[in-house]
Amino acid sequence: MKEQKEAMTSTPIIPADLKPADGRFGCGPSKVRPEQLQSLVEVGASVFGTSHRQKPVKNVVASIRSGLADLFSLPEGYEVVLGNGGTTAFWDAAAFGLIREKSLHLTNGEFSSKFASVAKANPFIGDPIVVSADPGSAPVPVSDPSVDLIGWAHNETSTGVSIPVSRPAGSENALIAIDATSGAGGLPVNVADSDVYYFAPQKCFAADGGLWIALMSPGRPRTRRGDQGFGTLDA
Repeated sequence: MKEQKEAMTSTPIIPADLKPADGRFGCGPSKVRPEQLQSLVEVGASVFGTSHRQKPVKNVVASIRSGLADLFSLPEGYEVVLGNGGTTAFWDAAAFGLIREKSLHLTNGEFSSKFASVAKANPFIGDPIVVSADPGSAPVPVSDPSVDLIGWAHNETSTGVSIPVSRPAGSENALIAIDATSGAGGLPVNVADSDVYYFAPQKCFAADGGLWIALMSPGRPRTRRGDQGFGTLDA
């Protein structure tokens, strides 16, 4: 019995032939391609150390926005917006600038629950409605007349469960905000079925983290209600 207990509590040993050759392999950021690193070496001198207001930097940003607009076939009026800080920083901005009164969140794992937690911590809006499902399963997108933003993860990073992007019935007065960090570029999507399709580029795009990108609609609820501050990321 003692030997059996010791065997059960001993640290498991992963066979060497099962370990990835690159120790960074995992469900986190993708490995950056050598070609991307070489590109930084070749063009870095014209960008690094340059004012962000100068053409070399503006041209890089413009090429990113244009390329993503083409890749996702953005509908007329949609824009590619980006900023520093990763998705975590975007949640803070969204909780301040995209939620007018109250939000609804679908959660089914560690990452899909984070935006809901940020919204709940905002003292200037109501507590969010949270529709949860056990990790490994997926909640069905729903709406509620009391909310002006509905959010969920296109792909729950911690479990790999995806939820298709579509507008729930009765959501005409709400922004649809989709966290696509581990889905953008890899899962099919019609961006017109959302108002904010946002992600950090360290998964399918194999880029470094610390940057957020959002594909944003003109803001249907903002136009309908005549509130120029609601439905934007403007401070």
